[in-house]
Amino acid sequence: MKLRTDTFDLWIFSRQPDEPRYLLFHTSQEKADRWFGGGGFWQTPPGGLIEDNESLQHAINRIVGGLNLTLRAVWAAEYSYTIWNRRRSGLEMLPVFAAEVEEAKEVPMTWEASQQGWFTARECEERLFFRGHKESLKYIREYVSEVQEPAAMLRVL
Repeated sequence: MKLRTDTFDLWIFSRQPDEPRYLLFHTSQEKADRWFGGGGFWQTPPGGLIEDNESLQHAINRIVGGLNLTLRAVWAAEYSYTIWNRRRSGLEMLPVFAAEVEEAKEVPMTWEASQQGWFTARECEERLFFRGHKESLKYIREYVSEVQEPAAMLRVL
């Protein structure tokens, strides 16, 4: 069994007057049936895979740009986790990044998603199922989205 290290989680958030909002997608039934035994779940934006000859920065720009969002900055969340990925039948280590965008607006969806939304941290916690997602949100809040100024040494873009 090989360990993949070309995957990552990208949490996209927008600072709002009251509290940050985080972008989540709910898997479509087609995606759930194809790769996850029919079970749907809420997740961060899909696409967290670094393509051949692509840098992390280009992969992040590809994801954010594909959602028609304007990127302000990206930080490492000081957290990574390991999962068994049913879709790719392998073990993956995912570092976690937080991308701040200018506004929380409706974004395009692919066939992989049936719903999307911008949620408060509490609303995210109510929706998330996977341990990695729940723990990622905790560290994003602690190091990036709910601090006045994230640490400069964590800034990626």
